[in-house]
Amino acid sequence: MKKSEEFKFNLESKPRLYEGMNYLKSRDFDIILLDLTLPDSDKENTLEIVLNNTTSIPIIILTGLDDKDIALKSLQKGAQDYILKDELNQGNLTRAIIYAIERHKSKTEKIIERALKTQFDEKDKEILNYLQDNYKISYKDLSKKVNLAASTIHNRVQNMIKEGIIKKFDTFVDPFKVGYTSIAILGLSVDPLKSENIARKLSKYDEIQLVASSTGDHNLLLKIIAKNEKYLWRFINEEIKTLDGIQSPIHVSSFLDIFKMSHKITF
Repeated sequence: MKKSEEFKFNLESKPRLYEGMNYLKSRDFDIILLDLTLPDSDKENTLEIVLNNTTSIPIIILTGLDDKDIALKSLQKGAQDYILKDELNQGNLTRAIIYAIERHKSKTEKIIERALKTQFDEKDKEILNYLQDNYKISYKDLSKKVNLAASTIHNRVQNMIKEGIIKKFDTFVDPFKVGYTSIAILGLSVDPLKSENIARKLSKYDEIQLVASSTGDHNLLLKIIAKNEKYLWRFINEEIKTLDGIQSPIHVSSFLDIFKMSHKITF
């Protein structure tokens, strides 16, 4: 337990980046004090690795005078502040922690505020419901259903595309009906220092429909569609398990029956 005149705090320390990343999963923290010169990471990439694993905790960089340029670049990447180790004392650290937490809180509130400003209204939701059922529906036909002019619907759709609400228009295929008999969800535990690289490699496979970082027992979750069970297990053993950084065991849950399968969000 550390104390200052303004507040007290608990400090947990890990000597390696890999250990720190694993420890972040087990506890809730208010702030990260990140030394760039860790034995198992390149100081140029240390912050990026941490940010890829957590964006909800403010970060203060601890650095030497020789690495001041890297520290400044870290602010551009997402760190809240940096402290030179030669200038590190109780007062400087206390103030930096307080300010970093408050700035991070303010930034989060602004992000939420912007999201609320771009939030679509009930008419947008109606439009999305119909488009998700049939993305080829004409604006003329859609105008009759939502009681808006076709030109207005066009403008609303273009705005939702611009805001990233609509990612793309697509065709949804039932894999079981086109000869793909094996669908599985995989839970992977991976080296946190290699998770981004692993995710990029996995995303290139046509067999993998979903690659997502996750909380809980696994770092990554995958959804795989294969022609049959034999192909599924061959793919897991020959492609996934051979990637550097994948840890055993791999948790596999295969689908037996599908009672509902949809990408639709109903408003």
